[in-house]
Amino acid sequence: MIAEPRAAIAERPRAKSGLFYGALSFIEQNGTLVMLFCAAIYLFVANLPGGVQSDGWLALLAGREIVQHGLPSHDTLTVWAHGRSWVDQQWLAQTALYGVQRLGGFRLVMLFHAVLALGGFGAACAIARRRGASALSVTWIGVLGLFAYFPEAAIMRAQSFAYIFFVAVVALLFRDSRGRSNRVFLVFPLLVLWANLHGSVVVGAALASIYGLMTLVGARRSPHDGWARGLLFLIVSWACVLASPYATSLPSYYRTILIGAHFGRYVTEWSPTAWSIVTAPVYILVIAGVWLLGRAKGGATRFEVVAFLVTSLLAFQAIRNMSWVALTGILVLPALLDRVRTPPAEPRRVNRILAPVAILGALFILVATASKSDSWFVNRYPTAAANAAATTAGSNGHIFANEAYADWLVWTHPDLAGRIAFDTRFELLNNHQLGLIQNFRSRIGNWRQATAGYKVLVLSGTEEKKAIAALIRSHNARKIADDHGIVVLRNLTGNR
Repeated sequence: MIAEPRAAIAERPRAKSGLFYGALSFIEQNGTLVMLFCAAIYLFVANLPGGVQSDGWLALLAGREIVQHGLPSHDTLTVWAHGRSWVDQQWLAQTALYGVQRLGGFRLVMLFHAVLALGGFGAACAIARRRGASALSVTWIGVLGLFAYFPEAAIMRAQSFAYIFFVAVVALLFRDSRGRSNRVFLVFPLLVLWANLHGSVVVGAALASIYGLMTLVGARRSPHDGWARGLLFLIVSWACVLASPYATSLPSYYRTILIGAHFGRYVTEWSPTAWSIVTAPVYILVIAGVWLLGRAKGGATRFEVVAFLVTSLLAFQAIRNMSWVALTGILVLPALLDRVRTPPAEPRRVNRILAPVAILGALFILVATASKSDSWFVNRYPTAAANAAATTAGSNGHIFANEAYADWLVWTHPDLAGRIAFDTRFELLNNHQLGLIQNFRSRIGNWRQATAGYKVLVLSGTEEKKAIAALIRSHNARKIADDHGIVVLRNLTGNR
């Protein structure tokens, strides 16, 4: 063997190493995906004020109730549901959100929510990449997934905690469907924790039990798959859902929420997903996913196929389920896209230029948003309107407010607890009361009956514009305040 001359050794380029070159290599190989995540940061953070809605106010209000009075068992916040059993299944998430709000105000709680929502999306993209999909394929599917995910994930509420748990549970099940691993048993503690954070745990438990059933079916043909493993996931997954302080009450609670209630008539999120600009990404994602599953045969396990189809059906069943198919699609579809086409090379030079710019832009947005005052995050809920309602109601007057404002009013003025007609917890209302709400909004029959006896009405100037105009025109009410679309009326037909 001839030794290489010293001069040649000195001239040979040395392998670059270190943190900087490692980061540069990562950006070159994943730049498009980095830019997608930076775009997601901008999308979520820029829309944080729009993320404060009724479910968020309920979460904060319930968290305060838990901290001050312990876990609730009966409703004390509203008139219509007063004394009825209140199964506060998402108590842990509510307590955590309230704790964050106490620590850093609305600024911190909204940024915390953004971290949770972005964490679910980012984790799905990272796991898809780790599963072998090319960065460009994850990016293309991720763009569709982001727009399908955003409408529901952008809302601050207890469900914000659920996304990362969904991704973790589904990823573990997918991994085990490709090769048995004891890591899959982490699904059970994840379901237990999820069960105390949000009711969407039933989606995770359903997928885990389906996996158990498919494992049992597989064990008939191939005993090494294990009967015990299948039975464990089929049964224990649902037992994890009941691991809560409300364990004995949860079966009837979930039966009411999932089967007995007809929330789609009153709450848009619970209605079927109809075609619109907002829901179009879901339709495109599902259609593209079904095509890829058929074209790239053998690219997904049977369970991955079933999981995608199940979450697709859930997405069409109710708008609030769109996020689950978005995350499942990101996990499953990029690898299939690589099978039906030759993965193009990552544009390394472009990535080196644009990805760092995107990262700096995302950091700028985060810093700028973190410097905002609390009022910026809740600007759609002006304190002046709440003060006008509370002042007009006095020390014992009752308020009829729609579900968008009820919990916000009690959060702002705790003395209004027990004096609000109803709030966003429609599961506590009976069919007659739900009918009263529907009649009022549609101005059907004796629609004014719902507000009879309430001293103050707090309504939406856009969604209930016609009802407001009719009340004022008939001299049944007088406008007290109109601020950011929140209309406060003094009821002139009798006080309660």
